[in-house]
Amino acid sequence: MDLIADTTFLVGLWRRQSWALDFATSNPGKALGISWVVRGEFWHGAVRAGHDPAQVERFLSLGLPLDDAPAIVPVYAHVAAALQENHPDVYLGIGQNDLWIAAVAVQSGLPLLTRNRRHFERIDGLSLLVLDA
Repeated sequence: MDLIADTTFLVGLWRRQSWALDFATSNPGKALGISWVVRGEFWHGAVRAGHDPAQVERFLSLGLPLDDAPAIVPVYAHVAAALQENHPDVYLGIGQNDLWIAAVAVQSGLPLLTRNRRHFERIDGLSLLVLDA
């Protein structure tokens, strides 16, 4: 595995947006990890939009599932506590799902592939690969 996907990247691929397709086609050998949180966020959007469940599941098979909660939970606790202590204004502006996504990337030691710099840039120990449109 080379990268951890944020939901923003998967949505870009699903919608066939050029910035996401350009990254995917220029990095064909990169293995993508998809956390349970990102899968949940993606599925939520798919259900609300009425997408075919079989098509959604096929699409999500492009990445490797990341579901190791016992390893991630303590990292989440440290990430959330450090952010709350060092940047309380940022902590209040970040949803819990993004904190979990960051914890997965920190725990794996791999960069998080995202378009959401604002929510992730102040998290200690998190490596980001930010895609701009």
